[in-house]
Amino acid sequence: MKPQTFGRNYNAGKIVPIQCVKDDPLKDLDIKDSCFLWSIIYEGTVKFQVGDSSFEAMGPCFVCFDESESPRLLKKRGLKCDSVYFKPTFLNINMTFSRVHSGNYEQLALTHDMFLLKPFTDKNRYVFPAFDNNVENLRRLFSMLKNELKEQSDWYWSCRSRSYFIELMLFLERTYGLIEQNDPIGNAKKILNPHLKKAVIYIENNYRDIVTLADVVKAASLSHSSLTQLFKNELEMTPIEYVWYHRLAVAKKFLEFTDLPIKEIASKCGFKTTQHFSRKFEEKIGTNPSIFRANMVARRKQSFNNIENT
Repeated sequence: MKPQTFGRNYNAGKIVPIQCVKDDPLKDLDIKDSCFLWSIIYEGTVKFQVGDSSFEAMGPCFVCFDESESPRLLKKRGLKCDSVYFKPTFLNINMTFSRVHSGNYEQLALTHDMFLLKPFTDKNRYVFPAFDNNVENLRRLFSMLKNELKEQSDWYWSCRSRSYFIELMLFLERTYGLIEQNDPIGNAKKILNPHLKKAVIYIENNYRDIVTLADVVKAASLSHSSLTQLFKNELEMTPIEYVWYHRLAVAKKFLEFTDLPIKEIASKCGFKTTQHFSRKFEEKIGTNPSIFRANMVARRKQSFNNIENT
């Protein structure tokens, strides 16, 4: 498959290297030397063969392949699955296959918090479990991504599509960070306590909306004081501070990987006004969103150039 979405009324002729397949039957998976494949399995089981080995995946989970693989479907049962076929250049034009697989990419990812692709290039496993509580959001975000690619509502359609894709990928990044305990996934926190995990999952599923301490306490099935102490002990912040932490972490991704207006980013990340977002961002990050975006784009471009020259 050669993933392509063509611009129409806006950015006519533009080719965006991504394609969404709803209710993907996972047959005839021709991705070799072409694209990455990310399947979100909500229910059922599926068995693949890759090379001389085979493996089974049971929903809810993520299945990830890079362009070097030739997966073949062996069997499936009760499968409900959506898939995204994409090239790394969808995230950033400099992220070619060769650069993503280069020996220097690990340091680049660490420097620029670009761990979103590591589950695809990790040859130790193809399947990553998804939390049951995330399934509804995964379905919603996939539908929004697919719809934006189809409708292309304004000049920002490709950036907005990328923002939905990044939101989806953050769920995968979280799972990968929990599994690979020795892997420094950017700023992702390693959550082991089951009550804390419930609280964090709730926050990360609802950060776009109003999140109160009472909401988080209810989700965690723990008392107010116990949960607050748990957050402080494990994450060195209160539950509400973690809400702001996660909102800003997502906003940083949007600023780094999209050209969406700052006003839209603020709204998508749960801030009532652009002014509130800018004030909070500068307070925690040390610079305003516009300067942060410009600096990160320039630094990343230079880093990719350095990879090219080594």
